[in-house]
Amino acid sequence: MKLNDKIFSHFSVFQRRSSRGNEAPSKRKLEPYVGCYRILKLPHFLLVILCAGLAGCMTPNPVTPLSGGYEEKGHPNRSTPAPADTRVSFQYRAPDGKITLIWPSLYGVGEVINGDVAIFVGDKAYLQPDADTPRSVKPRLFAVRSPALPLDITDEVLWRWSKATGKDFAKALDRFSTITPLEKNGRLELQLEFWTEEKDWPDKSTVQLDWSQVSGIMREVKEKGALRQDPRWNTPYIEKRF
Repeated sequence: MKLNDKIFSHFSVFQRRSSRGNEAPSKRKLEPYVGCYRILKLPHFLLVILCAGLAGCMTPNPVTPLSGGYEEKGHPNRSTPAPADTRVSFQYRAPDGKITLIWPSLYGVGEVINGDVAIFVGDKAYLQPDADTPRSVKPRLFAVRSPALPLDITDEVLWRWSKATGKDFAKALDRFSTITPLEKNGRLELQLEFWTEEKDWPDKSTVQLDWSQVSGIMREVKEKGALRQDPRWNTPYIEKRF
């Protein structure tokens, strides 16, 4: 018997059994069927061949093209198949096909791309990870004009928000929780969330910037910031500290 015939002969057995269900006996059909439920019953060498073929058809690190040459790339955790365990990185693909990694782990709130500028939220480590704190990270807002280095603009945005609202900047830094970038009416809207129990401090607030203001923030951070390196990912970036 040929190898292909031998493989599918195992699957045809399941077809006869899988037709048993809630149907009446007279309506059961024995049509040709290729299934995989009896895969564990295959001889070992056939199982190896079949698994190798299936693995070759899968994409282990799927890439999602965005605009402006930017892309998201998934990195599934092979020890646990749950989608929530998939890390997503952010990268740039140049017209010549060269790929530049921008940030290795996105926070998961979506990016805003305007021309060649991308605004995204990345997981940034604040401690060297160890066995007790494997994910010592916090969300930070970045702006990038790839292939230049990403700019951490979180503190600059909080400073401007504090000036506009009359809130204490040090408290804003301490109570900052998350930020979500959105594009609304051709402007960048940043939705801020804070950890607080004080009545005179908002749980949520927003900052709206036009793209010339975004460019000004990027220029400020680039000119007055310093080169940093994420302690978890060893990814370089520029940050201005107050």
